[in-house]
Amino acid sequence: MQDALVAAANDLVGDGMQETGITLTDTLRHYIAITLARYMREQVHVDGLTIRVVSAMDRRADARELRGLADCCLIACSIFERRLRRAGGSLRHYSGLGQTAYGAAALTEQAYSFPHMRDVIAAATGHPPEGVRDLIEAARAGSSHASKQLSDDGIIAFPTQRFHH
Repeated sequence: MQDALVAAANDLVGDGMQETGITLTDTLRHYIAITLARYMREQVHVDGLTIRVVSAMDRRADARELRGLADCCLIACSIFERRLRRAGGSLRHYSGLGQTAYGAAALTEQAYSFPHMRDVIAAATGHPPEGVRDLIEAARAGSSHASKQLSDDGIIAFPTQRFHH
């Protein structure tokens, strides 16, 4: 992988951390930078993501494949959230898939930090949640940044509530 792409991705991660106020461990910061750099060169395949993750879990795929699927969920949730939503999915669903795939790949820190990583990437790439509806969905998917923004406005996104269109 080209050092210039990793350096650019690392700068993006730093910008996202500053924008959100989320402090990531050095391990996570570098992990996200390398993942972003990879997807600067490769196409992200978000179609059929649920089926692909479930199939991989059912056949006990190796850690490398599971990590790739989890990374795809992370990028999709961070940058292509609207596309996922148009396909009938929710941020909460795809975040859960990503966390599950990271956990199955024995990447525990990434699994637990998925919402933070998602917030940092979304902010860094200009795809943060917009409006109350998006903030509520992000908060329900585990985003502490969205929860804080809502809380500042006196709103609590209870996980059991359904937001009807």
